[in-house]
Amino acid sequence: MKKISYFFIILFFLGCHKNKACEGEGTAFKNGEPWYARSLTTPDKPFSDDFFAVNLRTFDNLGDVKEKLRFFKIPYKTGTYYLNSTNSLVNDSLFGSNFTTFLEGDQLTGAWGIPEESDSSNYVHITFYDECTREVEGMFNCTLVGGTIDGTGPDTIRFTDGRFEGKISQE
Repeated sequence: MKKISYFFIILFFLGCHKNKACEGEGTAFKNGEPWYARSLTTPDKPFSDDFFAVNLRTFDNLGDVKEKLRFFKIPYKTGTYYLNSTNSLVNDSLFGSNFTTFLEGDQLTGAWGIPEESDSSNYVHITFYDECTREVEGMFNCTLVGGTIDGTGPDTIRFTDGRFEGKISQE
């Protein structure tokens, strides 16, 4: 009986809790350099019944978010979704992405988005989705345009050969 109790305690701590998001990993080449991030997959509010979002985040030495690459309005099914210039709060049929940089986790220092004239090279491809466990895996490539607030950063950021995995929270 003790063995069964320990099993359920371990399962509890390893699983995703109802109101906590589960983290996974993401990798890509960012402007040709290896890039590693933690993924956070969540229902995409306000459209959480139909879509989820993938947030790939890097952190500074203090644990504050330094960068975030976000894919939004992604359907809960496998497939290739071409990215467009859209807003995550607009109820349209377009899938989108943006990249933001931060100082100390909360001061926005730069923002990039999918260009207006996006093509099929900007996509997220969901390669695996399990509706019971809510596990998801995917690949992506995207070119984003924008810049830093102080004008010192690049005006274009390219993510190539990207991959991510995670478990969608049940918020």
